[in-house]
Amino acid sequence: MEIQAAGGGSAVGNRAQTELLAATTRTGHTLTALIASWLGSFTDSADTRAAYTRDLREYLDWCTRRDLDPLGVRLPEVQMYAAELAATPNPRTGKPPAASTRARKIAAISSFYTHLVRAGAIDANPARDASRPRYDRRHSPTASVSAEQASVMLTESRTYRHRTLGPQAAALVMALLIDLGVRVSELCQADLADLGHREGMRVLTVRMKGGKVRTRPIPHGLHGVLDAYLQQRPDADTDALVITRDGRRINRHQVYRLVQAMAAQAGVPMPQRITPHSMRHTFNTIARQYGAALEDRRDALGHSSAAITQLYDHVALSLTRDPAHLVAEATRSQPDSDEQSP
Repeated sequence: MEIQAAGGGSAVGNRAQTELLAATTRTGHTLTALIASWLGSFTDSADTRAAYTRDLREYLDWCTRRDLDPLGVRLPEVQMYAAELAATPNPRTGKPPAASTRARKIAAISSFYTHLVRAGAIDANPARDASRPRYDRRHSPTASVSAEQASVMLTESRTYRHRTLGPQAAALVMALLIDLGVRVSELCQADLADLGHREGMRVLTVRMKGGKVRTRPIPHGLHGVLDAYLQQRPDADTDALVITRDGRRINRHQVYRLVQAMAAQAGVPMPQRITPHSMRHTFNTIARQYGAALEDRRDALGHSSAAITQLYDHVALSLTRDPAHLVAEATRSQPDSDEQSP
């Protein structure tokens, strides 16, 4: 069960939400079952499913606190929720959610209600005509770092004493984020079996959003980093590529903390704004500066359109043309003397 009653409210509120989730709808299914069937439709994107799970949980919490039946609300109630989203600061940032975030939350609610209509649980989608925040889709607020700063981050990661990662693992994480531009979810989900050889090169199979799969080359400059990690990788009963000192698969929170620590070490202004996603922007920016074609950058990043890739600009991809080679060369002033060809 992916949606549960929140534990931070009053006992009465928690009990009310538990009863709501267990209540039987007119289809004979509980609300929990209908939620599970809706979330199950996002099998190709774990990130979307996780975000929509959080979005729906927040909405149900809001309904419970106001003694509203989510199956009986109409457009005015949804609009009230949207208005509160725009006015309520995020406890972590002190600012209201970005317009794009609020638009996604309303889209998640609308998607859920559309599912309920199709299932026969309600007659109409009350969020269908809810106004969505306007924002410039051609602009991305994600911060990036320069090639010089990225190079320092890579160097510092080789000796950084992370709380749960060894220095070899930290160095590999930063190399995959910067030199290949992988998403944090792709990094955390990567398995040892995803390493291989193709066209005379070492490669990594990357499982992307939307069920896409890409074979990415591991540039020569990364071989020493990868081999150093594999030689000291703790023995553990897991298929995960990157694991912690105690043999657990790495998680996004550990990666997030590592990236911010390396940004601080590199002297990046406001390092708290640098995230693992910033490294994808960095990959794209450096690749663009060094002449990588737009279509190659788009394919490497797994974007559905060139327009999305162009957001990152502050023909099938050939392994020999992959921008990872350019980025790895740009971020390493001298090759390691002990690197060996595969």
